[in-house]
Amino acid sequence: MIRKKTDQVSRIQDIRSSWFYFLTELVQQLKILNNFVKLLQSSYGVWIFLASAVIVQAVFVFCVANGILSSNYYDMGRLYILLILAVSFTIFRMGPAGILDLLRPMLVWRVSIQWYLFALFWLALFAIGVLFFKNLLNGDGFKAIPLTFDLFSNLSLMKGIVLNSIIEEIVWIGLALTMLQKKYSVFVSSQILAIFWYLWWVPVILYGRSVIPGLPLPILWFHYLGIAATCAWVYYFTKSGLIVALMQTLTNALSLIVPILPHLSDLTTYTIFIIGKFAFALLLFVIFGPKPLLRKINMVRQTA
Repeated sequence: MIRKKTDQVSRIQDIRSSWFYFLTELVQQLKILNNFVKLLQSSYGVWIFLASAVIVQAVFVFCVANGILSSNYYDMGRLYILLILAVSFTIFRMGPAGILDLLRPMLVWRVSIQWYLFALFWLALFAIGVLFFKNLLNGDGFKAIPLTFDLFSNLSLMKGIVLNSIIEEIVWIGLALTMLQKKYSVFVSSQILAIFWYLWWVPVILYGRSVIPGLPLPILWFHYLGIAATCAWVYYFTKSGLIVALMQTLTNALSLIVPILPHLSDLTTYTIFIIGKFAFALLLFVIFGPKPLLRKINMVRQTA
């Protein structure tokens, strides 16, 4: 009888010990989670997000390239993963309400018509101008520049371009750029963003699927320096993610309309186009601001 009671007491103590261990571990895990959330909410948060985006992208492309994941997930999967990462990061930092702040700029459409015109036509006109001057130097300035509009009849391709542009605006401009601007000037923030944006694309270029052929990596880096600066400039003055997404859609579609890419023109022409695009973005900042370019000012116009 005494032995039976002793066994019961022993079992009760074991149960209590197990629950105590479980609760202790739970508290420790909650403390770790709390510290992690505090880290994301600190000035290091944006760097954690940018580094995570690049690393997750590299791992995903590696898994697809080596048959670990089905290639069916590749085209849009990498974009959805980027969006999920951004949404998760926002929830950890700001709670579920932060998602509304992340998406709100996409609803800003009441801006001057000049911004819609700029978003729709500036890069196409610039590319056509480069090709015109190339023909002019070759003694054939009035040679017709063949434009191709077949992509507009390919609904699947257009859907991919539009979704890609919307997700890139939400993640890179709405989230990452806005966070960088808390510490750096608009221009410097855009150039930091361009580095990570470029690094995010490097695994895709190396894998070589669903990308334009013949894109040299150094030139691609300059491409994102110009694109990020132009997006940041437009976003600063309009506060509209919609305008930036529209501009990105036309930027992504341009290579399928105007023969400016290396395999359609030549590498020299494409290099001049890319460097000229960055110079144009820099000129926008020099002429119209915001200034100073390299030093953060006290009041930065940005969305919440």
